[in-house]
Amino acid sequence: MGMANPHEPHFFKPLLPGFQSGVTIPLGFFSTHIEGKTNQKTWKLRSDASYITWEVIQEGRRLTRGWKDFTTAHDLRIGDFVIFKHEGDMVFHVTPFGPRCCEIQYTHPNIIKEEADADDAPSFSFDYCFLAEITASNLKEDKLRIRRHVLHQKRLEKVLS
Repeated sequence: MGMANPHEPHFFKPLLPGFQSGVTIPLGFFSTHIEGKTNQKTWKLRSDASYITWEVIQEGRRLTRGWKDFTTAHDLRIGDFVIFKHEGDMVFHVTPFGPRCCEIQYTHPNIIKEEADADDAPSFSFDYCFLAEITASNLKEDKLRIRRHVLHQKRLEKVLS
């Protein structure tokens, strides 16, 4: 029996170029928890950043329509990654992490910034870092045991060219 709660299975995805057009559900997760288990084709995505629930359409093994709205609202970028935790009934709690494996914290949990002009984008999120031990069993089971460290750093709004 693994350490993770079997009733809240989860998977994580790195965000690669083109990630806004859709995300592919890992085969192992899909065949174990989705395929043949439900006729529901709408995933409900929740996060700690907002009280809104996003509805995203599952087509085959891909999440498509609605996913881009979620990524925009959460200011997700290439190099971030997201953990999807199934809370039951096709409701998934999504936790975004920054490229240094730091959980992205949003400063106002009830406010999602719709859009910011490139000129005056405020710095509105910061990274929450953790150290994780990578072991053979972590890799085999796709799990990480996380030790949190209270190390904050501002998320940069612009990449310097």
